Amino acid sequence: MHITILGSGTSIPHPRRASPGLAIQIGETAILVDPSSGSLHRAERYGIEIKNVSHVFISHFHLDHISDIAPLLFARKNSTYFETEKLTLIGPPGLKQFYRKLVDLHGNMVRLAPSNLEIREIGTEQLKFSNWAVRSLPVVHTKNSVGYRFVDSKGTVFAYSGDTDYCPALIKLSTNADVALIEAAQPSQLKIKGHLTPQLAGKIAQEAGVGRLVITHLYPVCDEYDLLAEIRDSGYEGPADIAFDGMKFRL
Repeated sequence: MHITILGSGTSIPHPRRASPGLAIQIGETAILVDPSSGSLHRAERYGIEIKNVSHVFISHFHLDHISDIAPLLFARKNSTYFETEKLTLIGPPGLKQFYRKLVDLHGNMVRLAPSNLEIREIGTEQLKFSNWAVRSLPVVHTKNSVGYRFVDSKGTVFAYSGDTDYCPALIKLSTNADVALIEAAQPSQLKIKGHLTPQLAGKIAQEAGVGRLVITHLYPVCDEYDLLAEIRDSGYEGPADIAFDGMKFRL
C-alpha cells in the first residue's frame, strides 16, 4: 500500500500547504480520498495518474474536501485521457444528493452514464474488494462525517480520520493501524470544536496502538508551534510525523 499526501493544509491559502487530499495505491487499484481544489493536478505532479483512479472516497461535504469532484467528472466526460473503467464514488449519506445537485448546476458537463459511474453511500459497514477492504464509522464533525480504515490483502492497515473531534469511533478505526493519518487542525491553545489538536491526535494514537502517526489538515498558525512536542505530551511514543504536500510513504 502506497500513500501520497496531495494536500496537508486547509481551505486557508498557504504557500506550502494545499487543501486536503490523498491518494492510495493498493496493488493495481488507485484511490483518491477527499480531493480538494487542485488535487487532480497535484496528483499528476506527484506521480499519480488520475486516469487510473477507479475509486474516490469522501469523508464529508465541506468544500475543502470535495472541490475537485466536479472537475473530475467533467474531465472524464470530455477527455479521451481516461480509460473506460467505471468510476466509483463512495461517501457518507448525502452523497447521491450531492451528485444530483452537481448535475442540476452543471448539467451534462458532469453527468456520467450509469455504466461509467457508481455512487455508494457508506455509514458503518465494511466494503470488500478483490484485494482490499474498507470500513467506515461516523465521526464527530458534521452530521454526515465519516473516517475510514483501509486494509489490503496482507492485512496492512491505514486509518484516515477525515475531519473530527476526539471520539471512540476514530480509536476503533485506528486500532493497531500501521499508519494513521489524523487531522490536527490547531495547537491545543487554539483548539476548534469539531477538530483535533496534535496532542489529541497523539492520545488517539496511543489508545489505539497505532504504529505510526502522521498529522495533517494544519491551519497556517500551526507553523508557529512545536507540533511534535504536543504529540509527545500526549504520551504517544511511536513514530510521529507532520504531513507535507507530496509526502509519500509505503506500508
